[in-house]
Amino acid sequence: MVRTIGILSGKGGVGKTTVAVNLACSLGLLNKKVSLVDLNFTTSHLTMEFGIVPNKTLNNLLRNEASAEEATYSCFNIRLIPASLSLSDLTGLDPLNIKSKLDEALSGSEIAILDSAPGFGREALASVQLSNEIIFVTNPNLTSVADIIKCKSLALKLGVSPLGVVVNKYRKKSFELSPDEITRISELPLLAVIKENENFLKCEAKGMPLLFYKRNEAEEFMKLACLITGTEYKKPAFFDRLLSKLV
Repeated sequence: MVRTIGILSGKGGVGKTTVAVNLACSLGLLNKKVSLVDLNFTTSHLTMEFGIVPNKTLNNLLRNEASAEEATYSCFNIRLIPASLSLSDLTGLDPLNIKSKLDEALSGSEIAILDSAPGFGREALASVQLSNEIIFVTNPNLTSVADIIKCKSLALKLGVSPLGVVVNKYRKKSFELSPDEITRISELPLLAVIKENENFLKCEAKGMPLLFYKRNEAEEFMKLACLITGTEYKKPAFFDRLLSKLV
């Protein structure tokens, strides 16, 4: 059975897709067979993170216009199942009725990372329903944290287990909530703290995850991957960092 992990946030712009991309690739470096699925149909951005323009997408698969193989792309060390960039491809699409098609597309995977739409609409609800576990992504401010508390409540009502929270865009400023305050307010375990880093923008421009662009600045994602798989984390040697970039 595929382990499906939804990546959720209550609001857009917190860096949810960035976390999904780098976590998926980190799991790939742990020799896991990983699929990364874009379930953000209305504001899809996942293909931009890899610099590709897909011919067939999850939208086509759901409308029986493409096979699972045609809608799947090999990107670095993972399999990517993107949503369409075109709003016209939303026609006739029901995000709450995609389980059988997604199961077909995930055949052969050990772990699926589901990049959800932000908020609490039908797309986000579908992501929760399709997940075994949830990772919540927040920024260190009250509005973001308030939204993940709502997301957690939704997940628990649907019987989905929260793994914990990732604090993203952290700058260690006095006006920000600290990671300890966020865990206390949200009552969620702290999984990782990702610092604010302009290299994320450079990576997007290059179509390359930070993990392969600046491995030494992406170790929090590797630690997160080790944490959720029960793998011992080991700091990479020079040749390991070089090999991951070549991959």
